[in-house]
Amino acid sequence: MPALPNSRCLEETPLKEELNIESGEEKSEETPQQPYRLAPYKALSIAAVCSLFVIAACFMRVRKAEETGMDAIAKWDSSEASGQCGNMEKNLDYVEYSGWGTNLDHIPDPDMCCAFCQANPKCKSFVWVEDAGLPGNPSQCWLKGGEPVDKKPKDGVVAGIPPPRQPFQMVPQEASPDQFPVDRAGMFCFSLMLPFGYEVELLAWQYNQQVSIFACDKFAVYTNKSMEVGAGTGLYTHVVDSNLHCQVGGDSQSALNSWIFIAVWKKVLEDGYWREYPWTVKVDPDAVFLPLRARPILMQYYGEPYINNCRYGMHGPVEFFGQKAMEALNGQYQASYDGKAPKACVEKLHFGLWGEDMFMDQCLRKVLQVTDGQPPALAPELMCEAHCDCPEWIWCSGSAVSFHPFKSIASYKNCLANAFSGATPQ
Repeated sequence: MPALPNSRCLEETPLKEELNIESGEEKSEETPQQPYRLAPYKALSIAAVCSLFVIAACFMRVRKAEETGMDAIAKWDSSEASGQCGNMEKNLDYVEYSGWGTNLDHIPDPDMCCAFCQANPKCKSFVWVEDAGLPGNPSQCWLKGGEPVDKKPKDGVVAGIPPPRQPFQMVPQEASPDQFPVDRAGMFCFSLMLPFGYEVELLAWQYNQQVSIFACDKFAVYTNKSMEVGAGTGLYTHVVDSNLHCQVGGDSQSALNSWIFIAVWKKVLEDGYWREYPWTVKVDPDAVFLPLRARPILMQYYGEPYINNCRYGMHGPVEFFGQKAMEALNGQYQASYDGKAPKACVEKLHFGLWGEDMFMDQCLRKVLQVTDGQPPALAPELMCEAHCDCPEWIWCSGSAVSFHPFKSIASYKNCLANAFSGATPQ
């Protein structure tokens, strides 16, 4: 099963070409809908769920349908809706005159179209088109800036109004030491950040709100230069000896970033914070991570070397490592002639076409044998994303520990608001 592209390097994946995505300008409602385009790239920010990587998630859902011979796109029925979007009207087009609108290509179902609309503050209604004449998955999502003033019959479309955007009200993430003692559920959490682009401001916002890794017992942000994370935060990076460049390839056309993270783990091990807590957690900046939800799971799996977060194998957005795995990894770095790589793993694994998540899994399980020949503990509730068959990611609903990916402050905040609303205190 193909993996989602991994963004932890400076190379851009060629998935744009595979999905026929082009850059373009925002369209008014009067502009004819053009095939082979995803717009507006200016108004709809990368992480307003409508990023290349979210489109990649859509693509994986479509590919899965194609591989199983399903014709789910053209035969959508209201019974397939998640119920998050409320009433959706089939074979009706919404007419409105706000002057703002955009279309997203290759969106496999109306539910996802509705979620995209809710994630964009400009969007007040949407129309999903079953067949817009696009290659591959032909479906398209039209986002509209106003509620309908008229409804016109139109075959092959589904229209609706998104649910209200939930107000963002931060739920305290402090853990009770009596309920979740640090010696069993404590976490050192870190993120690798590109030194420019959306990740800097996204992590600065997370720090100011004390969410994600900043709600762990200890945290650190790594990149390849010393810098303040955002303006005026007082949060400074730990420096990794890497240019953060990598190639893209493999069956899934993902970032081949094993060597980058070999350098990152060297610095993490040298810093030594991992020794203070039973769990070390790697979190991508675009993963909406809820540490308090993780603690009871970590209590349950205390003593495990590491935890697999997906039934298809460990995936990189969030990774959980226990002391046994960290000790084994540290020993291998010390055993190498220059201390820069885990000796046995780089010698015995052919990982040129792997991402860092597969490298770590194979290194720990097959080479270092930290699980004593057994599969690692599986806790899929640790991560919710499209590739791990978790459709709730688009709404950030349910009780998952993390949701991925959300690459802008607006969409990240919207995901947190959805996760906190209507739920018991986190």
